[in-house]
Amino acid sequence: MNAFRGAKYGYLVLAVWIAIGVFVFMWLSGCSSKYMTYRDASFSASHTAFASLPDDPALHEIIVIEGLIVHIVGSRLLFNWDDAKEAESGIGGYASNENVIWVFGKTVNGKIIINEAVLGHELLHLLNWTNPKVANPDKLEDLGL
Repeated sequence: MNAFRGAKYGYLVLAVWIAIGVFVFMWLSGCSSKYMTYRDASFSASHTAFASLPDDPALHEIIVIEGLIVHIVGSRLLFNWDDAKEAESGIGGYASNENVIWVFGKTVNGKIIINEAVLGHELLHLLNWTNPKVANPDKLEDLGL
């Protein structure tokens, strides 16, 4: 069991090193913006970590989230949760059990950009609350990951 955990940890370390390598290459070559370089490196690391999990070809769950609302705000002062309004809270987004997600957004050339990792994390909370078969993203270590 410990060797298996070590293998998963090894994949994560490898993913991080690959992501760092991609970042350094792209940064030095000047072929991408900092935003896209960081985003691509984080996707690469996430994909590598996810690929280290066992496949489940029979998996097919359908989850409907009725009335989903996403608030995209440019300032934490617009959050409706007092704890999240505090700058030192470090909260980058949150979800409520009323199917509402609050995340930061920024505008670039008239288009809203959202931190995809935060939005995905908060959506995972709603999926978990709707269907407990979906893992709570804050408790993955409880699954031995």
